[in-house]
Amino acid sequence: MSRVMRNLALACLIVAGGAALVWAFQDAVFDFVERGREVAFGPAPEEAALAPTVEATLYFADAEEDLLVPHPAEVEIGEDDVHTLRNALEALIEGPKEDGRAPILPPGTKLRAVFPGAGGAAYVDFDKTFREAHPGGAWAELMTAYGVAAVVIRNFPHLFDRVTLLVEGQEAQTVAGSLAITGPLRLREDLMAKRPGAGASAGAAGSSAGRTPPAGEAPVRAVGAPRGEPDVGAVGAPEKSR
Repeated sequence: MSRVMRNLALACLIVAGGAALVWAFQDAVFDFVERGREVAFGPAPEEAALAPTVEATLYFADAEEDLLVPHPAEVEIGEDDVHTLRNALEALIEGPKEDGRAPILPPGTKLRAVFPGAGGAAYVDFDKTFREAHPGGAWAELMTAYGVAAVVIRNFPHLFDRVTLLVEGQEAQTVAGSLAITGPLRLREDLMAKRPGAGASAGAAGSSAGRTPPAGEAPVRAVGAPRGEPDVGAVGAPEKSR
């Protein structure tokens, strides 16, 4: 056997032996390589764990029927129910992700706070964009006010049965000037479609302000119409017992 052939055979034996050693001790080799990588580049970033979610029901305006249409959405579970509610309202602000639905809150609206009150009351505080960027109009304001109330009450009926809207920490007497809110908001079933994508006739938008809500619900009237004092005073100091 020539010298070249002997060297080639020896090289093959070395390669085969090295491969056999790597295979036999692959865990140790991989661990050694990983340790070297960590020394050179630092520890590998950990994959972020997916936060647990729950299905919430949001409400958007139907583009054809002028009703609130329920829309299921996965929202992150917070450390308690109030934080989960905040996540649902944040999703409401983001708006619908399908055609045929219209948002009920102006783009850019910020949710300042959500907190419980006495006896099933919830307070939802928005920044001034909620009012200043709202398009206005009696029907649009009705959709906004009762859409927010529906998200709160329908998703957390064991906690809340009425909602007071705040703007920059002050109780909202109106959304954008076309309707006056004279008390806490409750569910308005007559403003809701029975199922997603299908709504009963809501009647003309021009006559919506004259609707009479079921007993116990907050009246919403056109601004300028005679009305009594609000049912709820400044935050933290209600004028009447609830």
